[in-house]
Amino acid sequence: MRIKKIAAAVFAVYLGLTLTMGPALVRSEVVDRIVAVVNGELITLFELNQRVKPYLERFRGKELGRKEKEVILKMKKDVLNKMIEDILIKQRAEEYGIEVTDMEVQNRIRQIKNRNQMTEEELRRELKRQGMSMEEFSKKIREDILKHRLISAMVKRKVVVTDEEIEEYYKKHKADFRREKKVKLNLILLPDSVKAKEIFEKIKQGKISFAKAAAEYSVGPQPDKAGDLGYVDWASMNADFKEALKNKEAGDIAPPFEFKDKAALLKVRDIQSGETRPLSEVKDKISDQIYKKKFSRQYEEYLSQLREKAIIDIRL
Repeated sequence: MRIKKIAAAVFAVYLGLTLTMGPALVRSEVVDRIVAVVNGELITLFELNQRVKPYLERFRGKELGRKEKEVILKMKKDVLNKMIEDILIKQRAEEYGIEVTDMEVQNRIRQIKNRNQMTEEELRRELKRQGMSMEEFSKKIREDILKHRLISAMVKRKVVVTDEEIEEYYKKHKADFRREKKVKLNLILLPDSVKAKEIFEKIKQGKISFAKAAAEYSVGPQPDKAGDLGYVDWASMNADFKEALKNKEAGDIAPPFEFKDKAALLKVRDIQSGETRPLSEVKDKISDQIYKKKFSRQYEEYLSQLREKAIIDIRL
């Protein structure tokens, strides 16, 4: 499990949204050639294959049919597009003079190790397993920080979520913010329905408490704790329970009913209604949802603008 976490940490930085390809899948191709030129900067087949390697392990040792080859080609094209985008962002960051210090890179690597409880040796070992040196990993970290710094400057500052947008979203999606109705219940189960009716009448008349009746007679769960079931979601509640609890309020006891070949008594201790949560409770959540959607749209527009201004030659 720990090794998987380490691998995930490495992939998150090194691969981003990309995919990779194993050596067995690369042998049949030319060892290296240019697959794209982005404003004069080259991307080689070797670099592309390195970025695609880990995610195509499922094809290792398999006979590749037409469909499998099509899937691999699509993956490589998707990865190449991502690599092109990364270069465009890096080039623009360099134009703006955005820099990342060695200290920032080391701090980010330290954060990755701490978050995943990794030692320096474990990180290096995992990097080696992925065919990557610490220098290459540090370079990717630097590019990642550079990318996010540019995006913050050029994209995030343009994304604004207003109170009016939040209120409009809330009105249109109120059903999404309804609390689930919950009922806190106590249960007495008895093998004899006649006995259940007698006990029910005694509880109603105050001759015995529900808790004492549960302790003395119940064959159901937790009789020593008044048959406490805790809170039960109304949506997932047994149909017999729902029928017995119709129109019941907190403090009420439902008359005996059949449940799994037993006679059941239910006491309602509390009801949490399924009312809609107020805007004040969900405002931040709505704001995040709107922000993510607007950011994604703004980011795609920014990348589109970079592509339009760039000279890109794809040779894959």
